[in-house]
Amino acid sequence: MALTKPEGAVMTNPFASSHSKIARAKEHFAELEKRVKAFVDLNPCKEITEDDPSRPGFKVFKVKLTEPLPEAVGNILGDLVGNLRSALDTTAYAIAVASGKTNPKNTAFPFAGSVSQMANALGRAKDLPKEIHSLFCGFQPYLGGDDLLWLLNEICVSDKHKIVTPLVAGILPILRRDVSATEGFLSAPQAPTWDSAKNEMEVLTFGPGTQFQYHFQFHLFVAFQNVPLVSEKPILPILDNLFGKIERILTAMEWESRRLGIVK
Repeated sequence: MALTKPEGAVMTNPFASSHSKIARAKEHFAELEKRVKAFVDLNPCKEITEDDPSRPGFKVFKVKLTEPLPEAVGNILGDLVGNLRSALDTTAYAIAVASGKTNPKNTAFPFAGSVSQMANALGRAKDLPKEIHSLFCGFQPYLGGDDLLWLLNEICVSDKHKIVTPLVAGILPILRRDVSATEGFLSAPQAPTWDSAKNEMEVLTFGPGTQFQYHFQFHLFVAFQNVPLVSEKPILPILDNLFGKIERILTAMEWESRRLGIVK
């Protein structure tokens, strides 16, 4: 049963709340982008040389983080993804109400861990018409289906202060031993990797008396950590892609509910 317009009443958009949540999430994204840029622009890293604990007389050249990532980054990320997921749930709720449910309780967007769990997940949306269930299945909101959509739920249920971390990516375009050195040892990894536990990256290891020249470039970015599929990848491009995904899904849900005559 579709909503009808009482005589003299002004119909409101049943999806206005969902649109509001998306708009709010975009404000969070702009703030997150600003905070991340401010942190990166500080360049809170330094180059240090430490004794190699496993080889007496050897030294390790490193890049180390000197400032922690601001707590606000995790807070803003939590608000952002929360609004994105809530927009999906709110749209589902609006469709349930429009279908004639007076007090729907089961209108959650059905994220699932795998395709085999999708049937159980749909139980959380049992107050919506079966036609909308078919639409949900088409979205494939599970790992192995639409991984980006599944990722939204994974981020939402994670501790936002533990899944974001500053990382340094390094490049060694020029690295050579001084040809005048008669003795010495020098090694460098082909692709230096960031140690998130220590907030540092080892660049070179050299032995006693080694003379060398180097040119080292690095850049800092904020990335996800311990999140399947996106660990050590920059957060901003991933979130930007999520926005496009969620907006397309919301449009499809609205369009289908109107096509079916559930929402006028």
